[in-house]
Amino acid sequence: MPALAATLTRSSLASLNSCFVRDGLVTDSRLNPAGIRQNRRPDGSQLSNKCSPVVVLAAGTAHRRRKWPEARPLVSGRVTRKALVLIKELKTKPPTNEDELHQRLENWVKGVRPHRRDLIDTIKEMDTADTRELLCQVMQWSLSEDWYEADARDYTKLVERFGKDGRLGEMERAFAGMEADGIAPDLISFSVKINAYGRAKEVEKAEAAWEEMRLRGITPDAKAYTTMMTVYGKAGQPDKAEQLLDAMLAAACKPSLVTLCSIITAYGLAGRPDDAQRVSDKVLSQTDLTPDCNTFTALSAAFGLNGRTDEAVAAFKRMVAAGLKPDDRSVARLVEAHGSMDRQLALLLGEGGEGGEGGREDEEGGGKESEREGGRGEGSEEEQLTGSATSEEGRVKGREASEEEKLRCRQAVKLVLELEGAGIRPGVETYTSLISLFASHGLVREAAEVFEEMQRVGLQPNARTYTRLFQAYALAGDMDSCSQVRKTMQVLGWTLNPPIVRGMVRALVAGGQGGAAAELVREAEEEEGMRVDGDVKEMAGRYAEELVH
Repeated sequence: MPALAATLTRSSLASLNSCFVRDGLVTDSRLNPAGIRQNRRPDGSQLSNKCSPVVVLAAGTAHRRRKWPEARPLVSGRVTRKALVLIKELKTKPPTNEDELHQRLENWVKGVRPHRRDLIDTIKEMDTADTRELLCQVMQWSLSEDWYEADARDYTKLVERFGKDGRLGEMERAFAGMEADGIAPDLISFSVKINAYGRAKEVEKAEAAWEEMRLRGITPDAKAYTTMMTVYGKAGQPDKAEQLLDAMLAAACKPSLVTLCSIITAYGLAGRPDDAQRVSDKVLSQTDLTPDCNTFTALSAAFGLNGRTDEAVAAFKRMVAAGLKPDDRSVARLVEAHGSMDRQLALLLGEGGEGGEGGREDEEGGGKESEREGGRGEGSEEEQLTGSATSEEGRVKGREASEEEKLRCRQAVKLVLELEGAGIRPGVETYTSLISLFASHGLVREAAEVFEEMQRVGLQPNARTYTRLFQAYALAGDMDSCSQVRKTMQVLGWTLNPPIVRGMVRALVAGGQGGAAAELVREAEEEEGMRVDGDVKEMAGRYAEELVH
């Protein structure tokens, strides 16, 4: 019987709609050994299930590209000349051990007699994925230098860096060292510490830090309240987050729209979108806040994540009716709403990882210590999706899309086309969400062609896009294509980081590739020197053991 062929042609995004009813194409429901649908034409010839030609080309020429690597600037911004001397030495010839690093730093001090500004510029430029461990060592060394005159901000930046890397023990020691050196932690210091505990889902420790801050007479501001609410949201405790919101309002502390988004997201992740709408109405009625694009997007995502597509679309329409122009991320969340029938799998693929807004800290590295609320309300949503799904419920190797799922894909494509006709062109986030949508329903070939079309129209995929493409192949058990995507990412300079590893491991496990997941964790730890989160290691190890037995 005729079936779905959600395939992008090379002509235009507008072909997304017509591709579902392409004349003369039928889909064979049988699976090949890799677990992917075999697409056949009426004459019996088979359509290719292999990786996108763009990915194959990039992977196939990877060895040649490495001979002529693209030149990267030594620094990304303006730095002092004295800072440039140290940056050049550390980046071109990294020290092999801590003693060598300290000797180089001391020689630098003796040779150029730097000022505080010089080291600050150096620290900023060292905050990249490949020099992060070196950065922490430089920061620790700077705190003991009298000429540097370290203050609370310097200690707080080190606390934040350890917290983002999940190194809670070192984070706690850095925080204690601040007090031992006679520097009293302030509101920002405690907020960063609380946020670090929230990332690690250590709710009790976050609550203890909050209480300690209050006992010291430090009055929390809107950002501090938002940070603690985000902790509760990540831990699946939205009621506690709302209690904190009530206390905030009672203390005459005006919440921000980021605060509101964090509460909406918390209820959405807990499967309670109606409460998300209720809290939104309550806050807006008690304050003079005017909802922005991010607020409506958070509401749309809360309903969409729980399979209530109509309410998600209604929230999107209210945004437009309010005179707000939806951005790429708003459209992307609406696309994802059409694929959330399997909530556990939607959460699985919603890894934040990883990032995607062109420089999202979890994907590309970076971030500012002053952003104490744990990320923008809309940015933290994807980060909170981390760890929300049980991989066992999400196993989808070789699954076929149902007719209802195919209908949802058609509706999502139609929506993108209508918005494009209205002048809202899809961007990287929207294309990435389409890849996730097709992947979550077992339409791996269509996901690959979305990726190809994205490049054809001139959009540059980011690390999150490549991670989603990897997930599409991993869910289908196509390890050859997964390997090709990995090679392409390496050619483009995207090294493994915790969010990317988490997303890849979860998809591999869901696709029944526990052994490959365990090998990826080993590679990340031994070859990349990465600290992989404990729950990810446990997940990969557990399914690897199942395969052995």
